[in-house]
Amino acid sequence: MTAATVLPPRRRSRRWLRLVVPYAVVALVLLVTVLAYVIEEPDDEDPEYLSPASSADIGSSELARQLRQRGIQVERHKRTADALRSAHRGDATLFVPTPDLLHTLYLRMLKLMPESTPVVLVRPDDGTLGRGLLDARVTGNRWASTTALPGCGYRPAVDAGRAGVRRTAYEAAAPLDRCYQDSVLRMSHSGTAVTLVGSADPFRNDRIGEHGNARLAVGLLSGAPRVVWLDLHGEEPGPRVLEGTGFDPSPAPADLGRDGTPDPDFPVPDPEGTDEGSPPELGDPPDEASGEDSGPSTFDLFPATAWTVLALIAVAAVLAAAARARRLGAPVPEPLPVLVPTTETVTGRGRLYQRSRDRGAALAVLRRATRDRITHALDLPPDAERDTLVPAIVAQTGFDSDQVDTALFGPDPENDDDLVHLAAALEIIVDAVTRIPEGESRD
Repeated sequence: MTAATVLPPRRRSRRWLRLVVPYAVVALVLLVTVLAYVIEEPDDEDPEYLSPASSADIGSSELARQLRQRGIQVERHKRTADALRSAHRGDATLFVPTPDLLHTLYLRMLKLMPESTPVVLVRPDDGTLGRGLLDARVTGNRWASTTALPGCGYRPAVDAGRAGVRRTAYEAAAPLDRCYQDSVLRMSHSGTAVTLVGSADPFRNDRIGEHGNARLAVGLLSGAPRVVWLDLHGEEPGPRVLEGTGFDPSPAPADLGRDGTPDPDFPVPDPEGTDEGSPPELGDPPDEASGEDSGPSTFDLFPATAWTVLALIAVAAVLAAAARARRLGAPVPEPLPVLVPTTETVTGRGRLYQRSRDRGAALAVLRRATRDRITHALDLPPDAERDTLVPAIVAQTGFDSDQVDTALFGPDPENDDDLVHLAAALEIIVDAVTRIPEGESRD
């Protein structure tokens, strides 16, 4: 046996994989889930989305066809001002599939619709409800739509039965009807009947044929002989401000007069109507002297689901740390209560070291025994220092000094394989030092 093969090379530890891999798998699953959700979720600004002229999966040409079969006239408008003018004539249902894209002032004009013009909004969020001064709020959101029973007496819901409309839930101070576990809510908004629908699935071409979706969608929009369908898929400027004469004096104007708006809920924007669509809420202005920041906080920049995921990851990390820290402190030596055979003592102590995973303590015992045997064989003091012991072993065996030093005084092993390799190296060193050459005898 040569010196180069005495100590096998130390294997690189893979212990860190046990800590990294579980969290990497969780992160990968979350990433794939979020990407799939983003890809599958339709975009309000997609021209095909809930458009009566689109035959795509996310379009609504099938719903428009069924409405026409019932003799209902479908009016498609691409400008909010045109839709409001037409709906204000009465005997119509104003259908707004993308309410989140509406300018704030146009949202507030919904309350000016006559009683014969109900309004249907598809999945408005809390920001849209607040901008439009609608007395309702979102109470829950699901990642995907699911089916539910009506649970109310509203005729379109009762006729439809079970439908896949349960996704966003709403509540209002005095609702007219609450159906499908609050995913369809009817309310009175200054005398105008407004229906909040918590999912777009009943109106989509690829979902309208499921369950009672078709009957529900048609029922919600067939309460009047006309459907004014606002096919809006992008931001648009707000109402213009006209001087004195020439502006629309109707209760639902497309333009606002500078000297006399029809309602205090309509603050006058810039003259060209280029307001971004989010004027400040009415009421007392923020007190700048108080130092209060009216802008969104860091918490508001992320959805509630993101904070929920972070909380779950933190809990998982705490549980993993607790599981890894089940052994508190180092093993405590205790005298044996009775004498037992040597082999049983060695086996028992070895199993205790294995169970506690204290490889450093186990290797320290082996190194101590190895040094005792070597110092006795080389006639060295029992407490021989490192600088004395290693050169003596190298001179006796011819082994590499670095390998001998690593075996006797190196760092603790990081895994069981390292412990086995070091134990084998110590045995080889002892055997080489204590071997008696042929033809010689040792007294």
